[in-house]
Amino acid sequence: MLLYNCVLRNIWQRGVKASDVPADKPDLHPRGCRIQFCLFINDRPKREQDDPDDRFGGNYIGGIDAKHTVGWTISDNVFVGLNGRTGEGRGAIYLSEEARDAVVERNVMVDCDVGIALGNPSLGGDWLHCIGCVVRNNVVVRCGETGILACVTKDCSVLHNTIHDPKSRMRRLIWVQQFNDGLVVANNLLSGPPIVVTTASKVRLENNVTAPDLSAIFTDPAAGDLRLKSRDARVTDVCERLPLVSHDLEHQPRLDRPDAGADELPR
Repeated sequence: MLLYNCVLRNIWQRGVKASDVPADKPDLHPRGCRIQFCLFINDRPKREQDDPDDRFGGNYIGGIDAKHTVGWTISDNVFVGLNGRTGEGRGAIYLSEEARDAVVERNVMVDCDVGIALGNPSLGGDWLHCIGCVVRNNVVVRCGETGILACVTKDCSVLHNTIHDPKSRMRRLIWVQQFNDGLVVANNLLSGPPIVVTTASKVRLENNVTAPDLSAIFTDPAAGDLRLKSRDARVTDVCERLPLVSHDLEHQPRLDRPDAGADELPR
């Protein structure tokens, strides 16, 4: 499946939904899908009258909700204003129920409740939510519930993302919780509160840069443009090059001493 160059506006549940698949039917797991260059946008938060059957108080809303997926690519999309009635909506991108080998890259989320969610804290069971998924070079702006979440994962990576929310309501720009064996969180740039880790798993936290407010170094943070506009000793040339991130948000090559976050400032 290829979903390409589409506009999904005022969808009061999910713009894209891959539903649960019984464990005994692995052949039905959706494989190799790509969602690219799409705009997911809502003009206002969800209201009760938009979905009278919403069992979650008007917060059953999000962009992409995909379960039991294999090898999906979600790239180069924009998500704007995906908000639940009380600010507790679901992820602009949400992967769970043993989602495997997904690549989530170069997406921009602005003023949503949750940016990217690998897993769901409210799900029970003895299975993993995400396995071998890579989240890289994404931009997350003012997603007040959580910017990027990793929950019940194995061998996943959160690399070179830029998250900006100096006045974050819940103070969770990156939140690692429950268990996350083999998780790597590296070279991310956080403008606002630091990474929150509430897991007993051994997580690799490497070369992440956090500052209370980096608005001054971004091109237009109010509009969601977090490209770097000037060198900053805290951000530029401070990371180690990662094999999984050869290029940046704009397909510019990463150098031996790359910048933190999604954007590589040209030299």
